[in-house]
Amino acid sequence: MTAVQSVERSLHLLREIAEEPGRLVELADRVNLPTSTTARLLATLESNNAIERNSDGVYRIGVLIKTMGRVAEPGVNLETIAQPHLLDLSSQFDEATCIAVLIGRNTVTTQQVDAPKPVQAEDWTGTRVPLHAGSAGLVIMASWDDHEVDTYLQGNLSTHTEHTVTDPDILLKRINRVRRIGAVWTHSEYVLGLSSCAAAICGSNGRAIGALYTYGPSYRYPLSGEARTVATTVRERARQISASLNRQPEMIKEAS
Repeated sequence: MTAVQSVERSLHLLREIAEEPGRLVELADRVNLPTSTTARLLATLESNNAIERNSDGVYRIGVLIKTMGRVAEPGVNLETIAQPHLLDLSSQFDEATCIAVLIGRNTVTTQQVDAPKPVQAEDWTGTRVPLHAGSAGLVIMASWDDHEVDTYLQGNLSTHTEHTVTDPDILLKRINRVRRIGAVWTHSEYVLGLSSCAAAICGSNGRAIGALYTYGPSYRYPLSGEARTVATTVRERARQISASLNRQPEMIKEAS
């Protein structure tokens, strides 16, 4: 299957799912493709949040497509929803706050609000960070199933600083911890001297489409005794953004 064929077939699947959600075998029949081919296309679309699958195996349009369709509607796209939260958190913590989204095996920062009085300011917008090397990526992976996590951890785990964690067993323990508490801190793992705390922004099925994170110089962030408060606040704000984005607050998976 060529790249063009793959795109055409994926778009055909999206159109069918938009018209009427369905299960794998049904969708394969509707688009006249082998079940194995359809399964691969669906897996790719799901991993990029273009579609989502519920517990009954029914595929429906995901948050990525919904969000793209809302771009022209004031007040309902991710950037608009997140902005007041970023401003509040930046003021509260006196550090930068950002939104990152999942693209392939990386997170990409799409939105940033600097600290009110930054000692040093750096715009991370557009920067790609491997999932294992940053707080945003770890919280995104925590929403995946075990097979997806294992597949990522078996791939190339690049090193960026002396503190980058590349041991799959240690990373898996961290991911499982995120699953329990809903947030994570990283320190100097992608850039020396920077600490970051993140929580996932989730679709209606509990799968992360991105992350809310805050970062600052490690020598002052977090302050002594501040880490838990920051993590709790970031987690709650991410939950609020998720609820607003999906307009179905009761379906957002709470971090426990």
